[in-house]
Amino acid sequence: MSRLVLALIGTALIGCGPSYGEGQGAKSPDEIVAEQEALAAEQEKLGRDPSDYAAPEVTEDEKKRQWDQPFAELELKRASRSAETCPESVTEKAPKGKARVTLVFANDGRVKEARLGEPYADTTVGKCVLRAMEAVIVRTYTGPEHTLEWDVDLTGAKKSGMANAGE
Repeated sequence: MSRLVLALIGTALIGCGPSYGEGQGAKSPDEIVAEQEALAAEQEKLGRDPSDYAAPEVTEDEKKRQWDQPFAELELKRASRSAETCPESVTEKAPKGKARVTLVFANDGRVKEARLGEPYADTTVGKCVLRAMEAVIVRTYTGPEHTLEWDVDLTGAKKSGMANAGE
């Protein structure tokens, strides 16, 4: 019985002992360099530039924080409908035509500056148009201030829109 126990213990020690197979030791500097060169050669075969892997992609959150042109146009159209009624709401005889409004938007989405072209610049109708257009609020965004030119139709035909869109 004692021989059986000793044989089992001996077998267990031999079976659980260290293995000296390939890949167990630390790599030499030459082996590391050779491995790196093999990886570089493989990458070159694939035709990929290592800088491609680090190219930043625009995330969904970053897209949400960019200037939203379609939303801005929607809000400007809404404000234009209000501005188009200005000639009807005042007694002043204003010339019929298109009023070009230049709007500068701050990053918080509010109009920072609004200018109105001639012949409406210093008229009661012009002030009404500016009030309507200055009330526009777009989504907040990152980046520089955004400037837009917008035509407000004061002829009664209600064809306001992005300046230079049909030209």
